[in-house]
Amino acid sequence: MCRKEDRMHTARILKGLGHTQAEIADALGVSTRMVRNYLTKEVGTTPRKSRVSKLADFCDMIEERLDENLYCNLVPLFERMVTAGFTGQMTILRDYVRTRRKVLAARAIWRFETEPGQQAQVDWKECGTWQIDGREQKLYAFVMLLGYSRKPFVLFTTDMTLPTLLQAHLLAFAWFGAVPCEILYDNMKTAWINQSGVWTVNSQLLALASSCGFVPKRCQIRRPQTKGKVERFIGYLANNFLTRPHVTDSNSIAQLNAYVFRWLIDVDEKQIGGVRKTRRERFAEEKPYMHSWVPEAAPDVRLTKDLVISREGTIRFQTNRYSVDAQYIGQIVTLKANTITRKMEIWHEGNCIRTCLLHPKGACIDDIRKEDTAALIGRWKRENQRSAPETQKTVKLPNPPEHVVAGYGIDVEVRHPSVFDSLMQESA
Repeated sequence: MCRKEDRMHTARILKGLGHTQAEIADALGVSTRMVRNYLTKEVGTTPRKSRVSKLADFCDMIEERLDENLYCNLVPLFERMVTAGFTGQMTILRDYVRTRRKVLAARAIWRFETEPGQQAQVDWKECGTWQIDGREQKLYAFVMLLGYSRKPFVLFTTDMTLPTLLQAHLLAFAWFGAVPCEILYDNMKTAWINQSGVWTVNSQLLALASSCGFVPKRCQIRRPQTKGKVERFIGYLANNFLTRPHVTDSNSIAQLNAYVFRWLIDVDEKQIGGVRKTRRERFAEEKPYMHSWVPEAAPDVRLTKDLVISREGTIRFQTNRYSVDAQYIGQIVTLKANTITRKMEIWHEGNCIRTCLLHPKGACIDDIRKEDTAALIGRWKRENQRSAPETQKTVKLPNPPEHVVAGYGIDVEVRHPSVFDSLMQESA
């Protein structure tokens, strides 16, 4: 009981004993007005002033961030809140998040089985640095896994760029012979773009989805229940395939992909835990529910770049030079490259003027054809050809005397070299 309530009860006791309000005020050390309040108001009826937390206007922002990543870094979130007008300190945010994490972590999760043909999951595996084509390069594995049958597709690449991602999709559809209804991605930048907190699908990925007939879906990061199947398979790929001696000794992308394709066929014959069916059997059940794969409907997803032909009759791309016919000097051409097969084409006004191999980035290779060099020399000769000057008459002049320097008319005394030797001896 607080001291104020003690005084209130004491005042009422003294009033019951016949004391006046002035006497009660003197006894309690308060004013008579306070005594009147003690005697007229009920105990505990005074409402307490409600306090509004400084986090009240930012709870939705915090909950949205925790829903994306329960154990996210709070410093960027705090800075974002301050920018939005938050006047509290980091301590308030930490206390609130600590309480919410306990609640969200204990939330029950209902595990569901994906319907046949409904969903595939996509992710990348970073495999470290490997010796590829005589150079140390970073190795990546593109993985697409069908949700119902768990049938996987794996493709090794040396980059994770958007053209490589899109081309890998087409190869995966060809591997399955069908297209799932939707594909689930994490927050990879080549799939999703965050614009002021709003996630939108990449326009080129959206064009691919429209042509092939699937719907791109975004999952919440670090949520195993949404994309755990492909993440578990990536762990299996790292522990079961990448550790094999013949795989670690591979020195080319083509060799690695040949090995992994044979390995995937063996994986299809293994039973799925808890299902008692192989991936091949489950895929036979799933494929009729998937969309048909029509290669002709797929868009051109090659890497495209507009370049200008230099005066040397070459274009430069990713530190490498490629020659073309000299007639295209100074004109704009379009480079189209398949970043997986490494096949490159150079187009000019709707015509393919050269087909060659796309060399690795940073290799500094000069891919110069002999016929292009000959055409360049021929054009240079034609452009620099001049009319021969008129023949001028030459006048034969008599030889000048030995003691006269030709062209200057200065008399010079001619001496034998022995004279200079004697002079050197005298000076010594």
